[in-house]
Amino acid sequence: MIAMHLSVTYVCRILALTLAAWSASESHAAPSQMLIVPVNAANSLAALGSGQLKAANYRIQEVYGAPNFAVADALYITELRYRPDSTYGSNFSTIIGNIEIRLSTTTREPDGLSQFYAQNPGPDETLVYSGALAISSQCTGPPGQPKDFDIIIPLQTPFLYNPAAGNLLVDLRNFTGSAASLLGGDGDEATDWSSRLGGPLNVVTGTAGSKVTPLQIVYLQTNGPPIPPSPTLLLRGPYLQRGTMTNILVCWRTSRMTNGIVNFGLSPGALTWQATGFSPTNNHYVLLTNLAPDTKYYYSVGATGTNFAGGANFFFLSAPAGPKPTRVWVIGDPGTAATGSGNQAGVRDAYYAHAGTRYTDVWLALGDNAYYSGTDQEYQLAFFNIYPNLLQQTPLWSAIGNHETYAAPVGQRFPYLDIFEFPAEGEAGGVSSGTERYYSFDYGNIHFVSIDSMTSQRTTGAMLDWLEADLAANTKDWTIAYFHHPPYTKGSHNSDVEIEHIEMRQHVTPLLESYGVDLVLGGHSHIYERSYLIHGHYGHSSTLTPSMVKNSGSGRPSQGGAYVKTATGPDAGEGTVYVVAGSSGWATFRTGFHPVMFYDALLMGSLVLDIDGRRLDAAFLRETGAIEDTFTILKETPPPQPLRVTSVNVANGSVILRLSTIPGRTYRIERTFNLGPASWFPVGADVLATDSTTTWSSPVVPNADKAFYQTVELSN
Repeated sequence: MIAMHLSVTYVCRILALTLAAWSASESHAAPSQMLIVPVNAANSLAALGSGQLKAANYRIQEVYGAPNFAVADALYITELRYRPDSTYGSNFSTIIGNIEIRLSTTTREPDGLSQFYAQNPGPDETLVYSGALAISSQCTGPPGQPKDFDIIIPLQTPFLYNPAAGNLLVDLRNFTGSAASLLGGDGDEATDWSSRLGGPLNVVTGTAGSKVTPLQIVYLQTNGPPIPPSPTLLLRGPYLQRGTMTNILVCWRTSRMTNGIVNFGLSPGALTWQATGFSPTNNHYVLLTNLAPDTKYYYSVGATGTNFAGGANFFFLSAPAGPKPTRVWVIGDPGTAATGSGNQAGVRDAYYAHAGTRYTDVWLALGDNAYYSGTDQEYQLAFFNIYPNLLQQTPLWSAIGNHETYAAPVGQRFPYLDIFEFPAEGEAGGVSSGTERYYSFDYGNIHFVSIDSMTSQRTTGAMLDWLEADLAANTKDWTIAYFHHPPYTKGSHNSDVEIEHIEMRQHVTPLLESYGVDLVLGGHSHIYERSYLIHGHYGHSSTLTPSMVKNSGSGRPSQGGAYVKTATGPDAGEGTVYVVAGSSGWATFRTGFHPVMFYDALLMGSLVLDIDGRRLDAAFLRETGAIEDTFTILKETPPPQPLRVTSVNVANGSVILRLSTIPGRTYRIERTFNLGPASWFPVGADVLATDSTTTWSSPVVPNADKAFYQTVELSN
């Protein structure tokens, strides 16, 4: 992971905070003792209201040096309390929609916090509160004195703090803000053994300051041996990444920093192998190696002496060495659960019911996985909380959407890049891209290419150079490309007017088609759209010509025939199918109908692909469980004999030919009256075949006693 430097400026009004602490060896009814840290801030009346409980998307870390804690034993903290500002505070009652508070014992000294938040917590970091929080205050207190600490946060997980082990770090993250009143008090910046770091949430660095929030500690000292720390909690996952024939990455998040251990084997009761991540961390990425291809493995995740998750439902299948029937699930713009809108869970449940016990071999996400800004918390709500079962069994492969990028300033690293681990160095097949923003991987006889239509240069440069090199090196039977901004759409976005779509169509699509890419998947537009088999349309929708449509049929075997391609290599011009599957979270509106599309529907759903050998079947599956659209692509070897005229008839003044053809190919009918050399001439317009048999007719030539006909296949 790469931490980005960011200098931010913020103005923070100071808040006052009480920590109520309890001893495990004494009754909670025992008299409480109190101290205030910093000690010289006990009676501060400074009118410095704080935004910590008010402002949305705000984070602050405050460290309180051990010299402030004039106690001999450890404190068992179970409650936090704030006080209103003596000058600007008021009584209130409100709800903070989403807040997180973490406590830890840090070796960082006051005025010595790193500007990088991640480098400050100690190894005992504990998530003590997470979620919605109701708070209130009566704004009471003696005249001329600080207000009472009556804004109360009961901790969901108690925290044991021992001043002899280091300094206390309070890390508060307010995701949604609230209508709390201003909160008051400040510490003396020179002599209080305390300091802070703060700024916008989901930026990796903050701005340091010397003043801090005074904390009134209400505690009971622990008598005798220190109280064991509260248990480490599994906060996220496990989820799988970067699965290949021989390797897979197992990822999870814990409430405390621990090492990471994955036990794995061929049955739930025989996890005979182990992989370990030795460095203590909250975010664990442990690589399993030396796997056998196409093999089912069970696993558990944990730390030294502790298992967090495991059992019969924790398994994966390693990728196969060669072709095998492959199920691919495709979702686009799914992450609406964080907004309270749409029906993301309905689309998920419909797929689960459709799949039954069928394992999902490949899982593709087309971006906008977590609305509205792609924050870490939105990913938790709209992705990890929605797909926990599939995440623990099938690696996810994603493309970057626009909503992935809004959680950080332009040019800065956003949470998506830290949450996921994609193969930047060609670890899963294909050519190394050097970045997780775009990459490729192989599965059986399929090559998948993930392209960055949002943050990388779309017209020239490194990504397009890599894309051409990757496609040129590909030898798989099937090639599927996916990215967020589709080249053709008239759903909630219009590909004729929006620059991302235009540039992808003008500069990326020609590359894909020149190397025979079979299927291109996009999202962004909250609709389902599916094209004919097309080739060569890189302009405005109004510039589509019949010759660009290589097969104008339905693509359904039972309704006119599948789309057929032959193994003729790059530059064959046989055509590509384009699908917009951006309605896995909601279906919003359409701006029109794009002429390259055979079918579109303003409906929610997902795309299911089944690939078996040289056949690809696709189905658009609604959240109701109904299948609204299907199509099939077949890869066939050209017939060994030349194409020919199979029958000739004369009726009603016309010559009628029956031709043996390949769907999607263009043919020229030629005629001669004398079989001498250079005597063949074209008759009528060229013919685009839509089936394996094509009928052609032309008027009989007056006064001709005989004529000869032949077909010539043209290079598309």
